[in-house]
This record gives sequence, C-alpha cells and structure tokens, in this order.
Amino acid sequence: MALFYPFEMERYLETLLGERDPLLREMEEQALQETIPVVTPTVGNFLNLLVSMCKAQEILEIGTAIGYSTIWLARAAERTGGHVTTIDMNKARRARALVYFARAGIQNLITALEGDARKILPKLDSTFDFVFIDAAKGEYLEYLSLIYPLIAPGGLLVVDNVLFRGWVVPGSTFTPKYDRMVNGLRQFLDDLCQNPDFTTTVLPFGDGVSVSRRQNAKCDNRYSTQEPR
Repeated sequence: MALFYPFEMERYLETLLGERDPLLREMEEQALQETIPVVTPTVGNFLNLLVSMCKAQEILEIGTAIGYSTIWLARAAERTGGHVTTIDMNKARRARALVYFARAGIQNLITALEGDARKILPKLDSTFDFVFIDAAKGEYLEYLSLIYPLIAPGGLLVVDNVLFRGWVVPGSTFTPKYDRMVNGLRQFLDDLCQNPDFTTTVLPFGDGVSVSRRQNAKCDNRYSTQEPR
C-alpha cells in the first residue's frame, strides 16, 4: 500500500468509511503482515460504489491476490445481480481467496480462474461492463491490448497503482531498477488517455487510480482487429 501523499491523509479517508466488518479487517491485517499487495480500504469502497452506481452485471478482475478487492466487488454485485470473474496465477493465494469468499458467503457470485491473465483473456467469450486491473504493473500495457475487445460499450475500466508511489509523475526520483516499470506505466497512461474511445480520469488516492469509460463499440486497431463480441 505504498502512498505518495501523507499517510495521515489515507488514515483520515479510512475513518470516513465507518467501521468495516471483521473479515475485511482481518484480510487487511494479513496483507500488511505478509506484504501482500491489496487495494487500500478507500479504493475498495470506491470500487464497490462504482459497481453499484453503474449497476454492473459482468465484472472482471485481473489480480485476485487473497480476494480483498474481489469481496468489495462481489458485495456490490450482490446488489446489482451481477457476477465477478477474477484471475490470478498464484495458486496459494487463490486458495486462500476461496476460503475468504466462502466465509463472506459470496462464493456463488465469484468465478476464480487460476493462470496467467495474458493467456486466459484471449480465451474469454464474454464482454464485461466493469473491469478492474490490479496485477503486475509491468504487464499493464499488455493487459490494455488484451482487455480492450472485452469491454462492453459504455463499460468501465478501473486500474490501480497507476501513479506507483508517485514515481510516474515526471521529475520523480527513484532507483534505476524501477525504470522499466515506471516508464511502462507512463506509456500505459499515455495510451489510455489518448485513446479516443475512452474518457479517462486519474485520481490521486491510494496509489493512483484511473477510471475510464468506453464510449462506443468500434475497436481501435492500435490494440486489436477483433470486434467486441
């Protein structure tokens, strides 16, 4: 949960959410203790709100981890009559997520796929009206090209960690080992924001969240020649 603005601000935003249920708090503690990348509670609440507001039916998540954000999504899907498909290649974390889904009583609302999303996405035969990406940052550009044909007209694409500790902002200082990741995220944001088929905004809370709405059904050939199904 690396942040590029004061930690106190994030804590204050969390207090505005009110008391979270014990299961979510337990998952937050586990993620903190084991350095498992999960969204902040404010981002989780934001996802829940977006799904509810757009009444999403088919929801796709890339990056399950232990299922923290998945539960936020699925609880909103329970209200909208929707379903969440989530993908992660970490077998052990997926197994833990399944336990949490059962404890939350929402396992029937979630399909958890195991494997590399870059290989799974081309095989999906559904379109989704809500897509959330929170996985390997160095693969975001690949995800964008693969997910593009799967987003329904008017659908939302939400991506976490797009400002990555604030280092994506030009002029930031960071160690050279992060050059490729940071430059990849910059290119990802440039491609996303310049795509005329999306209206995009970037919100500077959590680790940076982008929200994009797909405008129409025509597929941009920069990413794919496949028409949306």
